[in-house]
Amino acid sequence: MSRNRSFVVLATMVVILVVCVTPAHAYTDPGTGALIWQMLIAASVGVMFYARRMVNWVRGLLGRRRPPRATAVLSSPPDRESSEARQ
Repeated sequence: MSRNRSFVVLATMVVILVVCVTPAHAYTDPGTGALIWQMLIAASVGVMFYARRMVNWVRGLLGRRRPPRATAVLSSPPDRESSEARQ
């Protein structure tokens, strides 16, 4: 019952705010738009980074983790000359 009542109160407030529109007499400087875009881009990059970390964490829990690329690139095959010299 309270859920329905809170919806009615919220809908009533929205209707009142839409019907009673008045001029704001406010000023927004030109740098505000750039700041908003910067915040949106930073938030989206942060969400992507966090999502990638969570996917890797879940893969690690499930045992499906691939070896990191850095170790695969830095590791080299065994040297044939040194193994032939040992024999």
